Amino acid sequence: MIFGYIDPGTGYTVASLGGILLTFALGLFSSCLFFFKKIFRFFKRHKVGFIVLVIGILTIIAGFVFMKKPNKVVDKKVIIIGFDALSPRIMEPLMAAGKLKNFAKLKVAGGYRHLRTTIPPESPVAWSAFSTGKNPGKNGIFDFIVRDPKDYSLSLSLSNTQNAVAKPVLKAKRFWQYTSEKKIPTVILGCPVSFPPDRVYGKMLSGMGVPDILGTEGTFSFYTSEQENNVDTSGGKVFYVKKSPLIVNYFVGPRVSRLSGQVENVQVPFKMTFPNVDQIEIEFQGKKVLVAKGQWSSWQEIVFDLGLFRKAKAIFKFFVVETDPQLKLYVSPFNIDPRDPFFPISFPFAYSRTLSQEIGLFHTQGMPFDTWSLNEKRLDENQFLEQVNDVLQEREKMLSVELKKFEKGVFYFYFEDPDIIQHMFWRYLDPRHPLYDPGASSEYRNMINTWYEKMDEILGRVMQQVGPQDTLLVLSDHGFDTYRRTVHLNSWLREQGLLELKDAGALTGEPLLKSIDWSKTKAYAIGFGSIYINELGRESAGIVHSGVEKAQLKDQIVRGLEAWEDPKFKQPVVSKVYQEQDVYSGPYVAKHGPDLIVGFNVGYGASWQTALGAVPQELIEDNLRKWSGSHLFDAKLVDGVVFSNRPIEKVEPSIMDLSPTILHLLGFSSKEIQSFDFDGQSLFVD
Repeated sequence: MIFGYIDPGTGYTVASLGGILLTFALGLFSSCLFFFKKIFRFFKRHKVGFIVLVIGILTIIAGFVFMKKPNKVVDKKVIIIGFDALSPRIMEPLMAAGKLKNFAKLKVAGGYRHLRTTIPPESPVAWSAFSTGKNPGKNGIFDFIVRDPKDYSLSLSLSNTQNAVAKPVLKAKRFWQYTSEKKIPTVILGCPVSFPPDRVYGKMLSGMGVPDILGTEGTFSFYTSEQENNVDTSGGKVFYVKKSPLIVNYFVGPRVSRLSGQVENVQVPFKMTFPNVDQIEIEFQGKKVLVAKGQWSSWQEIVFDLGLFRKAKAIFKFFVVETDPQLKLYVSPFNIDPRDPFFPISFPFAYSRTLSQEIGLFHTQGMPFDTWSLNEKRLDENQFLEQVNDVLQEREKMLSVELKKFEKGVFYFYFEDPDIIQHMFWRYLDPRHPLYDPGASSEYRNMINTWYEKMDEILGRVMQQVGPQDTLLVLSDHGFDTYRRTVHLNSWLREQGLLELKDAGALTGEPLLKSIDWSKTKAYAIGFGSIYINELGRESAGIVHSGVEKAQLKDQIVRGLEAWEDPKFKQPVVSKVYQEQDVYSGPYVAKHGPDLIVGFNVGYGASWQTALGAVPQELIEDNLRKWSGSHLFDAKLVDGVVFSNRPIEKVEPSIMDLSPTILHLLGFSSKEIQSFDFDGQSLFVD
């Protein structure tokens, strides 16, 4: 899973129409009040008739309820646990060494296979294929980053929030919609690309895609008195303050569009004082919070006033990195408060509040792990791990509470932890990685194995609650490996004469495709391996004709990329370049899908600059970020895994097989499943 930010300070904008809307609302209220007064007076004069009418309505409703044929509800359980990024290359040696006893037990009792992932092997793409049973051409999710061919603007594929209203991004039905239509009890907790939540016959908590209160995928704040130069601030907002006994500053909230047309961020003022050298007292909105150096605070509550009686409630945490000689205060992203969510994050709407009453406050942000704070050295490894463990404890409580309640139907639960740990700690495994530290502690060198073992413990507790007639499926969306070298695809296209900048003499081009001369550009890259042809009639400033010219250009790019050799390691950069017609099918390919998908060799990956449409000077550089492991390679190099407590019949299963498998297990007929136009098949035979 990758954190892709498209201007993390932007997010959504809340419209505030001020006095005009208020006047309209008051007028409407007055009209309704007059209407209801008339009704009240009528029924007051005709009490008997009113009582008879109410009884009649209730009788009709009761007749519909009790005369309706009872639903044939399944009496079995299908439990699916999704562990993001479990890799067979890590799992199999650990199982052989007796370190993953529960996974090994499940393998022996039922079945185990490598699981083919999607092209590209990105979490939103893979989990969308999992939940829909369909390839990106049918469900519409091709990459983390989406481009609009009308104006070349970029956005995230995880969510679509317009005027502070969340809209679905997937364009195909998920398996839980089919089960809900048949009134099969359905519990879906944390599945990626499930925001906003669907109406299900049960309960649902949205996962990856839920924004923070700013409308971004997670923007932290960092207040420091230390002046810095050339520091990466991709993931958060940095505020420089002058250290003094009293410091006054503000928290940055959502953007609001005022009646005047001005757009501005809501601000909440706060002040800091220093009771002693190792503590900070932070005061805001009538509250005082005392935080010690080197410690995380408890959850804090904040309210952002959006105007017109609208408020956005959020929760967050402080971490005091340093108090002397410099002040360094980390403020986590503002998570939507589950007790009173500004966006719907669960179904029923009140479910998130009920859950928080049972397990306590929890991270609601769809990608809760703040990897950017570690990448940008705002937090160190131990401080980051404390946050990861905190999230894990919340998820374990959630799983325990809900699995105990689950009696029949389908139950899905998601853990992102293995993916995040491997992203940030792979550098301790790979001696050839530029950030490899031979003197690192054994704790860090064994961190990935440790977290696989944690997942094994969770699996063991789940297995204890699975009966002999129940089915347990455990899967990962893709595997994992090392990420040593970062590749600038737009720079390569420029070198090939296929991409031009407005300033032909410029060494670099800005992010968000801002520097590109579209009148001379034939191809461009965004996302983590997606290349688009600047096609005439599709892109607003396209110059490449469809048909023969486009096909020849694609072939030229494929040949060039597959022949590209890294001068440092003298090995191919790219394993295979896929053409869209060879891997996708469906109504969304032509307009929304990339024309080429670059499958990198292990060790290489598209750069962050490529993801956002920038054009750096270099072609390939060492990856010097702590984000040192990846899965964004050629899909055939990073299989996921699938386990079951019953034998798996299919020899080479795909992640698109899971939706038809789940429906098959819940009693859907083969004819029904076939009518849903899945790209996968059940793992089992009747």
